Amino acid sequence: MLNVDMLELCTELDISGMAKSRGVDLYTTLSVYNLHHWFDGYRAVVVLDLYDPAIAIVDIGGRAVIASSRCSNVDTYIARLVRALGLEEDLTEFHSIALRDVLLSSFVRMWSGWRLRSCDLWWALVVGVCQQNASFRQGWSMLLNIVNLYGRRVRVEGFGEVVLPPRPEDIVRDPSKLSIARVGYRARAIESIARSFLEKLVPPSEALERMDSHEVEDVLRSLRGVGSYTARLAMVLALRRYELPPVDRWLRAIVSRVYGVDERYAERKWVEIWGRWSGLAAIALTIALDAAPLRDALSRIERGELVPKLGNEPSPATLWRFTQLTTARTSRAYRQRISPTS
Repeated sequence: MLNVDMLELCTELDISGMAKSRGVDLYTTLSVYNLHHWFDGYRAVVVLDLYDPAIAIVDIGGRAVIASSRCSNVDTYIARLVRALGLEEDLTEFHSIALRDVLLSSFVRMWSGWRLRSCDLWWALVVGVCQQNASFRQGWSMLLNIVNLYGRRVRVEGFGEVVLPPRPEDIVRDPSKLSIARVGYRARAIESIARSFLEKLVPPSEALERMDSHEVEDVLRSLRGVGSYTARLAMVLALRRYELPPVDRWLRAIVSRVYGVDERYAERKWVEIWGRWSGLAAIALTIALDAAPLRDALSRIERGELVPKLGNEPSPATLWRFTQLTTARTSRAYRQRISPTS
């Protein structure tokens, strides 16, 4: 039997006013790049502390409750929720650049209320590793499998059980599950990163905040299996550091085609356009193009289809709708591998 921690309801709050004052659309902010574990179309779970479990349960109308194992930290949790949803982030400059840009002008007109939803650095690195040399569907299938196989459950009175992402110690305790999660060669990197966190080889967030972005990238790239793309994606997702864009083959080819530069200079061109918002713009483009495979993405650009389709295929904007349909085989495989008394 899995142990289920009981979390105490610490406080209720209404963030609708803050969201409205900043022009934040809570639906898109809570739904984009989310799994069905954490968004159901109306209500989302935002993890505020993965280690001494603390979560916020937020609905798209702005009503939120915070539950934790230690309610004495409630002020800290409120601040983390505000940061995680970008409620105090001023995107005026980003929107101004986007409105003049051939790729993101339509997106920012229709999706101006979207904000990046940030997460724990450890989990951001796992996300980055799973995106290495993988399609959107492949990468997020791996992440879903990891949550299903390793996720820890907590219970909140009135809300039932909630699955949390695994902690580093959960991976180290049984790294063999990574093979069932079908992460391939990435298993070594994920286990190594987990051990680095347990051995405190990664500075705490407070120390990273005092470093400039290049220093943070160097720290993260010192971890086995973490290259420039993974480090920069983690910096965007966890630290809201946007200066250094996570550039992969997909973005490089699109920039080359659209702006007429050699692929070798694609990153330079992207930073020239977006400046300190380069990382956020890279994420926004994947949403606008539904993270379509490169050939399809280039065809969409030629046709001027530069906003999410919200159709019947998994995409960054619709991922939460589909994940329940893609993991049954993997879950069954794991159940067959473990003892009935486990």
